[in-house]
Amino acid sequence: MAAVKSLRPVAPILIGAAVMLSLSMGIRQSLGLVMPSLTRDIAISVSEFTLAVSVQNLAWGALQPFAGALVVRLGFRPVMLTGGALYCAGLLVLAGAHGIVGVMLGAGVLIGVALACTASAIALAVAARAVPETMRSLVLGAVTGAGSLGALLSAPIGRRCWCRAAGAPR
Repeated sequence: MAAVKSLRPVAPILIGAAVMLSLSMGIRQSLGLVMPSLTRDIAISVSEFTLAVSVQNLAWGALQPFAGALVVRLGFRPVMLTGGALYCAGLLVLAGAHGIVGVMLGAGVLIGVALACTASAIALAVAARAVPETMRSLVLGAVTGAGSLGALLSAPIGRRCWCRAAGAPR
């Protein structure tokens, strides 16, 4: 019990890392919800949409080492805030896409770069650095669990919001 009380000073950091991971992974996991209407409305094929998601995965994986290097040079906060801004920009570009170029740029490149700055590698590094070594495994498990919770909850929440906005039955 005393060990958990020792986390009180770093609780905002841990909650922030968990929320960031939940949102970044949750939104990413629920992009498939928009695929049917997106492919129909802007006349792209499913394979073109999945190509954009593949580009997202490649950008995410390839840029994680560079995001880590930027964290060392600039600190966690600027990298994470930039990642959040890029994520918002990617979603806006995707929402305004009129063809494969917009989908590739929004869902592929921008969200892929944003994930390198906001997903598990950065979130877990923030959490690990904020706590003593004796609490590290507990905290990393909790933050990872929060990321999984975001992925679990975002699809039903996104589906409900998407159906409400489109006027479709839930």
